[in-house]
Parts: sequence; C-alpha cells; structure tokens
Amino acid sequence: MASVDPFQPIVLTLPSFSPSLAVQVIPYGLTIHKILVNGDGKTHDLLIGPENPEEHGELRRFMNTIVGRYSNRIPTGDFTLEKNGITSQLHVDGNQDADVQLHGGHDGFDKRVFTPVDPSDFSAYSLFSEAEKEQIVQLMPAAAIFKFTSPDKDEGYPGQLDLEVLVALVQPGSAPKSKLEGEYELGSVIIVYRAKVEGEGGKKTVTPVNLTQHWGFNLDASLPSGTAGPTPGVTSQSLTINASDTLQLKANGLATGNYDPTKGTPHEHKEKPIGEKYPDPGYDSFYIFERQPSKPPSSRVPLDSLTTLNEVASLTQPSTVDEVPVELSSKDTGIRISFETNQPGVQFYTGIGLSKESGSRKKIHGGSGNIGDGYEPKAGAFLEFHEPLAAWQHPWGESHGDTLLTSDELYNNYTKLNVYFKRKE
Repeated sequence: MASVDPFQPIVLTLPSFSPSLAVQVIPYGLTIHKILVNGDGKTHDLLIGPENPEEHGELRRFMNTIVGRYSNRIPTGDFTLEKNGITSQLHVDGNQDADVQLHGGHDGFDKRVFTPVDPSDFSAYSLFSEAEKEQIVQLMPAAAIFKFTSPDKDEGYPGQLDLEVLVALVQPGSAPKSKLEGEYELGSVIIVYRAKVEGEGGKKTVTPVNLTQHWGFNLDASLPSGTAGPTPGVTSQSLTINASDTLQLKANGLATGNYDPTKGTPHEHKEKPIGEKYPDPGYDSFYIFERQPSKPPSSRVPLDSLTTLNEVASLTQPSTVDEVPVELSSKDTGIRISFETNQPGVQFYTGIGLSKESGSRKKIHGGSGNIGDGYEPKAGAFLEFHEPLAAWQHPWGESHGDTLLTSDELYNNYTKLNVYFKRKE
C-alpha cells in the first residue's frame, strides 16, 4: 500500500458543473478541513480553521478533528469496568490537569493518521454490511472510507479498537425538505463512525468509546469585514438546540451527575441569536436532547447483526424527522444548517480558548494564513455530537447510554449535516 500523506486533502464534491457543496478531509486526525458551499455564486467555507492543513499537526487545537477514544472530560484514576458480565481495567491519565483527561488524553485520535481505503474494494473494510457497501459505492466519488486501529492499552484504554469512518455527501434531493419559503437545499454531509473492540489474545473485553467531530461553524466567516479586522463572530447567528437540560458541571468541566434545566436561562436556544443573554465568558456546555417519539437507531448494536444492517441507505433518504435537534442559521448569508444524529446530546462551545496569537486564520475568512493572525473568541460555534460525559459513572448512563462497548457489540454513531440557502431579497 502506498504511504499516506497525512496532510493531503481528500476532496469530495457533488457531481455538477458548479458544485454547491464540497468537503475536504485530511487523514491527520480525520480532520474536516473545509466545508465549501455555493448558493449565490460566492463560495463560503463554513468551518473556521487554519489555512494550511499542516498546521493541524503543529498546534493541537481540536479544529474540526475527530476526538477519541473519549470525547470531552472524564476523571483520572483507575476504574473497573463491567458490562454484560464482561470486565476490564481502565487507567486514565490527566492532560487538562491532574484530575481531568480531555478529549482522549495526551495522544488522542486527533493526532493519529487515518488510512483512506477504496470504498469499491469491499475486502478493504469490514464494519459496514454488504448492502451498505453497495450504497456507499453509489455515492462515489462523493464518499470516502477511513480506517484506524487503536491498540490495547492505548492511553490506558482496554482492548484493541478497530475503527472505520464513512464521510460522504448526499445530493439535495435526499436532504429534508426546506421549511422556509424561497429556501433551497444544497445537499448533506454524513459522517458514520463504526468500531469494534477485542481483548488480548482474542478475549472479550469492554472499553469506553465516545467519539465526535470537534467542528467549529461560522456561517458568516466568508463575508468581507471591510477591514483587516477579525473574522465576523457567530453572536448574530441564530441557534436552536432542542434540549430541556444541560449537564451540571464542576469548575474543571467534569460532570457532577446532575442536570440543570435550560428554561429561562441563556441555554434555552430556540432560534435565538447566540449573542442574546450571552454568558461570561461564553458557552461550553453539554445539552441533552428532547427526543421525538421516533427514537433514532442505537449507537451500540449486536455485532452479529452487522450483516443485516443498512443504516447508510436511510441516511441518504429524505428525512422523516419532524424536529431536528440542532439548527444554526444566518440572516446575512442566507445559509442554514441542520443536524440529525443518533447521539443523545451535543457540546456547544463558542471558542472561549481561541486567541489571535495562537494559530492562523483561513484567507477566505479574511486571514493572512500566518500563525499569529488567528481567530478570536466567539468566532466559531462548535457543535460536538456525542454521549454524556463519563456516562458509566453517572445515573444518566441508564437512560442515555453508558458509553461502554463490549466485544459483542458494534459501535454505530452518525451525524448528518443538511445545508440550505436562501437568496437575500
């Protein structure tokens, strides 16, 4: 197999003379480097991040990378895990501080190189069913498969974790119908994470798995600022998160095990401008979704059911969801994005830790592309879909999943991003 250039973008576009939707993915950290949309003859890049892909390897800032094995924050220490009679030992070191591991530890998945494989070579990947592989081939050339193996005891996590990820674009006709007059669909981006775990010598084991894409959106970032000033922020963009509660957090970001209601607080996002009731210093909270009666597929299914699984087909079909869990829109660009997912919640973060001095800014966002000319706080709305923090330790593990994966299960996590455009009158 030829060596993989970890920073060479793999470009996915919808087939058309002038693509309305395109995505660039780099193997390093399975990073979604760009999401390019064109609804009015002008190209917009919806993701903040560095100009040069190589910068993802120079500075660890979680800019549009995958996060794993475990998203968000979990406490450090040694833990005995048990699920369905299978046990293992977990050792967690801190990287945020001595008490907290953040986003998978010192050497998380965001720093690993994922190997692209040919989706038409069915022997090259095994965590999608034959029916799903046929569906993926129909999406080509707007589909890519990536593989990565995390060894046993990687960052203290038990078991060898084999991971395969589908990144694909879906034609507008398969996106949900527009809810606004004069608005039309540009297409959809789907990400499907699949994983299985195996213990030493082929023994059964259990490990925590909680993956997400740490992508930061700004629907106005490609608008000209008129000066050499900062990229337009996200505070005027309208956000909806259909959630009745956030997880209550300690000062260090660890979950307490309790909920905080969103009603009447800045966390009640119902088509509300992000800057309205903006808390100090910003948003960095996990929201539990209010679910419709039709519950999405589980993120863990029996491994022996893989042969009959065909979730990829449903992701390429028109949506049957009456109310999506998350939506972001801009009146200035006319761009609206909505999300569907089988994850029970989302971490909403407004880039509190961003600074102009740390990292660069894309030229399409008014930057020079040089380090020291980066994004400032409020420049992005990071929407990270995953399961609750350290769920196996808290009561919500019973209702929202314990985030544990056994050797008898298949990890099955998806997010679908739908893109719309409305021309300004």
